[in-house]
Amino acid sequence: MNTLIIDCSSGMSVYVLKGEEIYSKIDKNQKKHTDELLYVVDELLTQASLKINQIENLCVCIGPGSFTGIRVAISIIKGLAVESNAKVFVLTNFDIFQNDSQEKSVYVLDGFSKFVYARTVDGENTFDECIDVGLLVDKLKMDNYKIYVENEKVQNLLKNSEIISNIAQNDIILHFLNKIKNNDSINLNMIEPIYLRASQAEIERNKRLSGENNG
Repeated sequence: MNTLIIDCSSGMSVYVLKGEEIYSKIDKNQKKHTDELLYVVDELLTQASLKINQIENLCVCIGPGSFTGIRVAISIIKGLAVESNAKVFVLTNFDIFQNDSQEKSVYVLDGFSKFVYARTVDGENTFDECIDVGLLVDKLKMDNYKIYVENEKVQNLLKNSEIISNIAQNDIILHFLNKIKNNDSINLNMIEPIYLRASQAEIERNKRLSGENNG
């Protein structure tokens, strides 16, 4: 089973699975997704002695995270799917950090400025949002949640407000392999990015419209 996994929601992570062999390149500081992603995919396929038409499964993280990274990753997966006729599988970044427990919990991912991305799990119900850190802290102090975070940066951010958290385990390969095992693929036309917030262009546009209306 040959599989390609791409996650550009934060930096750039690319994996090629050829049977039991794993070829990967991870750069958490990468921002030039348009220039570099196809080059890295080609590089890893070459290392694995595979051609794109030999890839059976294409996997992509659909967010939340970098607008540009997510958009480029999805576009490339769609293009490769047409070329290879492979099955396509998607996960959100919450999915690759979340465990199977039904406990009352909150998963917090690194965000931007003073905002983070959070998933609240309460039994079978989940709620995803982009939220101001201060508002999240107020929410966490009001109820008894088990708190998981993406990395030490987010952990320290919450610790400054006396919120104790655990760093969640991220096993993107395992989660996608489970998707593949369950044949939980998706039609290309159904792939949509998960942003959870307006883009900066939309924010600026709304500000201008608001100013015009107030004038």
